[in-house]
Amino acid sequence: MEERINRERIETLFGVVQDLMEAMKITAEQAMSLIKISDEDKVVLSKRFSNGKEIGTK
Repeated sequence: MEERINRERIETLFGVVQDLMEAMKITAEQAMSLIKISDEDKVVLSKRFSNGKEIGTK
């Protein structure tokens, strides 16, 4: 149960970061800093972004 909740939380954060990147024309790193994502979550999200697109672009 806890693993599912954590996975859903990461999915939500991923979507929020993507939306912020698109709206503000900023990088994933900048978006994650703006919304104060924890260092642990940044590691997970950075891997996700690097699998699909460059982390510094959008």
